[in-house]
Amino acid sequence: MKIIKKIALLLCLLSPLSQAETTLFGLTLGKSTRQEVEQTYTLQDKNTASGLPDSWNYYRVSGEQFNEPLLKHATLYFDNTQTLGRINFTFPSSLEKYKALEEQLSRQYPRIKMAPFVSEPLRLDKTEFQNDTTHIRLEYNVYNILLSFTDLKYRSIEKKPIAELKALEANKPKKEP
Repeated sequence: MKIIKKIALLLCLLSPLSQAETTLFGLTLGKSTRQEVEQTYTLQDKNTASGLPDSWNYYRVSGEQFNEPLLKHATLYFDNTQTLGRINFTFPSSLEKYKALEEQLSRQYPRIKMAPFVSEPLRLDKTEFQNDTTHIRLEYNVYNILLSFTDLKYRSIEKKPIAELKALEANKPKKEP
């Protein structure tokens, strides 16, 4: 009976860790609203193009506001309820910074098994991580390092229009020659 109680207690303690929210610089993915973010950061370069899905609308925040050395800027994406869905951090291109970020993320998040990396002329390396709530993509190219944190609920909504478009294209009748 003591063993069962210990296992139950252990599961209760570990359960919140597996469902932990991702909070970066006081911003919580899937929770923070645009109004809350505006109380802490100055949002610049608003992009809310009409006709695009809400998940493609974003605001940019200068790197100085985060007090993070070398951070150029962060791009914050909000869904149609104005809840934070994704944060992209952009750093200058540096192999040392990329390796340091990759090592740090490897200690905090499980790495996603990916197909072998196919090099593109400008992209030098990339890796992805994911836990129960967040997808992380770290990309190193000749121009910069992009570190992206995306709430999984936001990510599924973001991919929906693309999947629908692909389905429509696949179902189009093919013209005969």
